[in-house]
Amino acid sequence: MSITTENYKYLPNHVKGFFDRQYQDSYQLLDASRQPKTGLYADGYMTFEKNPDQRCSIAATGVGLIGLCVADEEGWDEDAAKKAVTTLHAVTGRIDGCQVARDEKAGFFAHFVDMNTGENLQSELSTIDTSLLVAGALFAGSHFKDSNPEINEMANELLHEIDWSIVVADVETGSINMVVKDGEGIMPLPAYNEYVLVAYLAMLGNPENQAVQALWNENFAESKINELPQLEYRDIPVLTDTNGKESFLSSFVHQFPFYLVPEYANSAVYQDFYRNACMADRLKWKELDDVPSYVWGYGAGPNDGLHGGYHADQINNSPGDIASAYIVAGFLPVYPAGIHDLYALYQLHLPYDKYTNNNDKEDEQKLRASYKYGLHRYSWWHLEQPERWYPTKVTLIDWSSMLYGLTAFKRGMSFFTDRMSPIRK
Repeated sequence: MSITTENYKYLPNHVKGFFDRQYQDSYQLLDASRQPKTGLYADGYMTFEKNPDQRCSIAATGVGLIGLCVADEEGWDEDAAKKAVTTLHAVTGRIDGCQVARDEKAGFFAHFVDMNTGENLQSELSTIDTSLLVAGALFAGSHFKDSNPEINEMANELLHEIDWSIVVADVETGSINMVVKDGEGIMPLPAYNEYVLVAYLAMLGNPENQAVQALWNENFAESKINELPQLEYRDIPVLTDTNGKESFLSSFVHQFPFYLVPEYANSAVYQDFYRNACMADRLKWKELDDVPSYVWGYGAGPNDGLHGGYHADQINNSPGDIASAYIVAGFLPVYPAGIHDLYALYQLHLPYDKYTNNNDKEDEQKLRASYKYGLHRYSWWHLEQPERWYPTKVTLIDWSSMLYGLTAFKRGMSFFTDRMSPIRK
């Protein structure tokens, strides 16, 4: 059995009980969003509709693969390896009737595809979403390499059949192409952002390419992290994507490289920036009126029925100030006290597994359905109102921070760094 961290070991029993339930539910939500035949994962879990949804997200499929590793480690799913094989059979074209849409020249995947056939659902061919899939595949390949080497073989096949060189837009600025069209990269985005993962995988997949090497070595290598664009919030330096522009990033942007790029997880410099991002998020919430200290987390997600559609919330740009509990979980490695913030939210407002309302059974049913698998997005100002906001969807890519953070809290960051390959120098 894996070693548990001191932070987990010494939790009070009542908090540990909550943690264990939320931790396992963080996997169960993923499993409820999986198509059994193809192993593809839906973009989101639908709280009031049938699951899995017909729209697969290729990024969510990468999250699902990591979820299977966690479930295998914890003993929650004895079929985890078989499920990973099915998923990789689908994305590598080994399932009859399912050909997941890809760019024919460069190999990058469409963002959204049909769960059964793999047909492109009018979406872009995305470098970051492909990277999230490949990261999940490599993670699973490493985790299951002894018990099921086929998973590792397919993961490496997936990595090396993609032409990662086309992600390089501008070495000088660290710009990475977001979209692939007809074998070419388009729509460049400047550093710093979650596309660090793209540059990392390019180094794993095309290590001999000079442009790929330059993109990483001159912009994203550990020695360059201090030179990435920064902003200050209350004199706290945090990473951002452009110099001089007052635009903070959604907190998930800091979290994805932390869990999926080992050079960043192991970097003392990045860990400091990660703590800063956590602190800035928490302090910004303290500026709001009538908000307790346990309410925070600027993440991305859907706001349907409240403040429009999907939005990536950030400091100074958060319509309605919707809090994301999974962001709190994602910061647990640098702010372990956050588990008590989550527990307070659960105990005082969203006891999702034991909530009753004898005066309004419809409210009881809707809250239990909306939060069936635990805490996610919520509006503090609507929690205790007669007309409560019931979220209709949980997007899996955003939910990933809940799974990753709880796993790291219990098993340590080595669970992640041991399963992703470092860049060869």
